[in-house]
Amino acid sequence: MRILFANPNTSEAMTALMVAEARRVAAAGTVVDAATAGFGSAYIATRAEAAVAGHALLATLARHYDGHDAIVVGAFIIPAVVQAAKELMPVPVIATGEAGLAIASLLSRRFAILTIGAPARKMTEEVVEAAGLAGRLAGLYDMGLTGTALTEDQTAADDKAVALACEAVERDLADAIVLGAGSMEGMARRIAHRVPVPVVSPVGAAVCQAEALVRMGLGKASAGAYAAPQDLAMTGIDADLAAFLARSS
Repeated sequence: MRILFANPNTSEAMTALMVAEARRVAAAGTVVDAATAGFGSAYIATRAEAAVAGHALLATLARHYDGHDAIVVGAFIIPAVVQAAKELMPVPVIATGEAGLAIASLLSRRFAILTIGAPARKMTEEVVEAAGLAGRLAGLYDMGLTGTALTEDQTAADDKAVALACEAVERDLADAIVLGAGSMEGMARRIAHRVPVPVVSPVGAAVCQAEALVRMGLGKASAGAYAAPQDLAMTGIDADLAAFLARSS
């Protein structure tokens, strides 16, 4: 089985961090290939950045999807972008955010999300709402650290995450904790023994769910909400995406 892990932002360091976790979790025999967006932002926290990331993601997938059984998109807060990819790609597409929330919903009645900044807060809430889980969200807890700070001082970041996770359990009765940013990947296994409820890695959740879909033979639908569109006519878009659309029409 081959899974394409696509990062819709331009940070190669972030791709490497998330793909390392994806490969650690993947079953024996599963190959995880990596692809990073060729343009856009290094970190996506606003709708404007997400809009550009949408074009970049589709271009990246058009360039690299061939030969893969499923696609995992390393994104927590850009559901509209991922919906477009689900529509266009001929194989299953799973975003890390939706996968993490799905696993949390199986493990808990109420879950909390650790985030890394106020700008993305509303978009994170919208992702939870889109998943139909708003009523089960115990709260969003801001780490108060940038993605760079999270990776440069893991000990301090881990301590902060543990403190916030325990606060969510005690104050808001959270039964599970979801890591709400790609820069937190790897943290779940480091802090799990210090937190009294499960800590969910969205990357790990997405890879395992992608593997399950492939093994169950659940592929792309040819009808319904994600049926591939026909006769799309666009100009001025990325050349690889334009070529993909031409082949698909």
